[in-house]
Amino acid sequence: MAENAKQAAEGMDARWYRTLGSGIWAFLNSLKLTIFILIALAATSIFGTAIEQNAPLQKYIAEYGETWGNLIIYTNLDNMYYSWWFRGLILFLAVNIVVCTLERFPPKWKSLLEHKQERFDPKLIEKFAHHETLSIGASPEAVRDRLLQVLRKKRFGTVSSGGGDEFFIYAWKGRIGRLGSDMTHISLLLILLGALVGSVYGYRDSIFMNVGNTVKFSNESFMLRLDKFWIDYYDTGHIRQYNSLLTIIEDGKEVMQKQIWVNEPLDYKGLKFYQANYGLSWNKLEEAQLTFRHKVKEGTEVSFPVKWNTATDVPNSKYSVKVIGYTADFAYDEEDNLVYSKSENPNNPAIKIEVYEGEKLVSSPWLFLNYPGIFPAIPDSDHDFVYTGHKGTWFSGLQYSKDPGTNIVWVGSAVMGIGFIMAFFIYHRRVWIHIKGGGQSTEMKIGGTINKNTFAFERDIREITESVSSN
Repeated sequence: MAENAKQAAEGMDARWYRTLGSGIWAFLNSLKLTIFILIALAATSIFGTAIEQNAPLQKYIAEYGETWGNLIIYTNLDNMYYSWWFRGLILFLAVNIVVCTLERFPPKWKSLLEHKQERFDPKLIEKFAHHETLSIGASPEAVRDRLLQVLRKKRFGTVSSGGGDEFFIYAWKGRIGRLGSDMTHISLLLILLGALVGSVYGYRDSIFMNVGNTVKFSNESFMLRLDKFWIDYYDTGHIRQYNSLLTIIEDGKEVMQKQIWVNEPLDYKGLKFYQANYGLSWNKLEEAQLTFRHKVKEGTEVSFPVKWNTATDVPNSKYSVKVIGYTADFAYDEEDNLVYSKSENPNNPAIKIEVYEGEKLVSSPWLFLNYPGIFPAIPDSDHDFVYTGHKGTWFSGLQYSKDPGTNIVWVGSAVMGIGFIMAFFIYHRRVWIHIKGGGQSTEMKIGGTINKNTFAFERDIREITESVSSN
């Protein structure tokens, strides 16, 4: 046995991949490295869970402030699972697992292949924690035959040697269980491969749709339309669920329609759409309430509603007006000349209108609900428009994702299940038996080891000895 161990060690040291550099190899083979990567993945996954993914910059600025919002975008925490550094952690863990497997699997496999021991030192048996010695009133050959019959009935593999009044039997069972950890390593590699494939070739994003909107996806051949959005309530008034009725349009034809809600997505050609959230749009209205008035004369005000993006004649005037823009919390970026909403909440609502005199566009001002009249809506006129209120429109927040690595992950999960069964429910039993004749009886020494579940092994030894001594 010592010689075999020495040869195995020499073979391990001679493996080609250890010549890459002992320091690098030892680092990649380190359990501390594994723990560090796992902790890093767990810690970053907390950010991925706590921070909403694929939301627009305005949402992060509204929730976390301008500094933290920009930092989230800069560090890819808004799309964490597809970021280069998250892929790097996964790749690093995969390399670590490969190195650990290469380090441990070859000698283990070699020892399993070369495990059969035709002859051994009988004193070895007495060193095992589980061993017995008994005297049987039968010839050594008869004892051997009984033992082989019992062992084979219990599905042990056996090797028998010797002759005359001395026999050696080596038996084993459940060798494959020793490979359970290696199967788990393989499953982890498959799962990580699936994650990398999904990260590189898949994508995840979110969209906010109003009823009637149609969206075209750059990577797909079809379009998505939101036909209806509604909320179901309990009798108590609490929200039970919120729903979207979606239609898939491909080649100009409606090919699929489905109602989705939380945990009930629409799946078309590998692209899944999930109901994520809802709310009042911060960039669109159903209608705005305007007042047309004379700047000096009192009692001339006329209030009227204006539908979104629909020209409406102003009562008792030569003008018509159209609402073309809305922001719930007005903000202006001077550098980019961009108007945006600082938050989803209507803290500083403003609308953009177009004022026409006949067919002529007169002006296109922003009107503020909280600051009426701050900017004149009609240049060089005694009349003005005042924004007095609005009726919001609901949006449906959808998340969509495509992950071509999903099937690889499922295969890896199945392999992991097999590995767990092998590791936890298949026990590697090894039994050494020495039979020695002497006068009227035969002495039998039996002992062995098991890699786990010593109670089961004690039962095996007891059943073997009882079966032989009772015959």
